Formats: sequence, structure tokens, C-alpha cells
Amino acid sequence: MKSTKNFLFLALITFFGNTLIQAQVAVGLKGGANFGNVYMTETLDKITPDFKAATGAVAGGVAEVNFGKYFAVQSELNWVQKGFRFTQDVNIPVGKLDIPAGVEATIRTNYLELPLLAKAKIGNDVIQAYAVLGPSVGYAMNGKLITRTRLLFEFDPIRTDLNFNDLDYNRFEVSAVGGVGVQVNFNGGKWFADARYTQGLTQLYNFPVVNEQIKNRGVALSTGVMINLFDGPSKKKAPVRRPTTPRKW
Repeated sequence: MKSTKNFLFLALITFFGNTLIQAQVAVGLKGGANFGNVYMTETLDKITPDFKAATGAVAGGVAEVNFGKYFAVQSELNWVQKGFRFTQDVNIPVGKLDIPAGVEATIRTNYLELPLLAKAKIGNDVIQAYAVLGPSVGYAMNGKLITRTRLLFEFDPIRTDLNFNDLDYNRFEVSAVGGVGVQVNFNGGKWFADARYTQGLTQLYNFPVVNEQIKNRGVALSTGVMINLFDGPSKKKAPVRRPTTPRKW
């Protein structure tokens, strides 16, 4: 029994080792913008302000393993700014005039994320379109509350650090990621650009007793370049046979 397990283990190692040898490996960098917002239950949506998307940044490293021309597995390590914003407008009566005033608040959280995506491609050797789908795990490193007060004119923003422990905020997050993009292949590498939608699956805050939920979501636009590290084994071309001329005796 033990010898059978050892044989199967060696067979799996050999299979995956040969697969990776045949694969093309590329690494690179990416950057772009993330338009974050939150998903919440209907009850919370009725009693909270109208939340809007907050623009943040996204940047990171990319590693892609191609298994043939039309399929790849892509892993990334990204820094992503998530969050949301809302405004509260009021009119202050001064005599017969109503002076508009209000406040805009933005919650911005810095995440470190690790997505693992399956990548399907179509196209030719130069230009390809692709779709990605897979899970992502993230960790909230820190966050800020940015408030801007407006009374006739806008005051300088006030930035306040968020204490995740006091907020009972879940730092770890699991998300589902899907998107589409295009890449241009050139000698030794590729340029790519894509659009992705991320839906958080983890509740950000713990609401006692009531079953209410609030989760991250957002759309990210990014672009980057990758360089081929290993192109797999080169295919040897069959020698060209030249026609032989009959000898003259």
C-alpha cells in the first residue's frame, strides 16, 4: 500500500513538473484605478445615506503561467484602495436666504490582495482578448475617514485614522473576481489592459442580533506589462531536404 502511494505521488510530481516545463511563464507590473462601493441589505440601504463610489488606486505584481495558447493561470499581489463616500446636504436659514452647507465623507481602506485567476484567451499571435475568473483573499492594513465641510466655500479636508478594533471591522476578506481584457504580444513580453468587477463575500462589520450585511464591491480598470521569463522548450524544426540531382556518369 505504501509503495502504491509513493508511486502515485511520484507520478503526480512528474506530471506537474512536465506541465510546468512545457508552460510559458511571465511576470510583470500593473496599475490603475479602483471605483469602490459597498453592498448592503435592503434594510440598511433604507436607513443609511446614499453611498457613492469612491475612487482609489490599485497597483501590484503579476505572474502568469500559460498552458498553451488559449489558457493560463494568473496570480497577483496587489495594493488596492477600497471604500465609499456619501454627502449630507443642509440649508442654513439666514434671514430670508437659505445658505447651502453640507459635508462629504469618504471611507478609504488600504487592502493587500492575492487573487488567483483562471484566464481564457481568444485571438491570434499578436492581439488576444481574454476573460478572467477566480477568488481573491485580502487583508485590510489601515484606513482613513476623510471629511470635507462646505459652507459657502469648501474647507480643507480632515483626515482621521480608522481604528478597526473599535469598529469591529473584519480585516480578512474573501472576494469573487471576474473581468475581461485585451493583450498585445510582442517579442519577449506583452502589454495588457482589463476591467474587473469584484464582489466581496465577507461581511465587513459584525451586526449583533440583526442579520444585516455590508460588503465591499467595485470596478477596477488597470493596465500593465509582462515579460516572458521562460518560453518552454523550443520546437526543433525538421531539417529541410534539398532535392538531389542525379549524378552524371
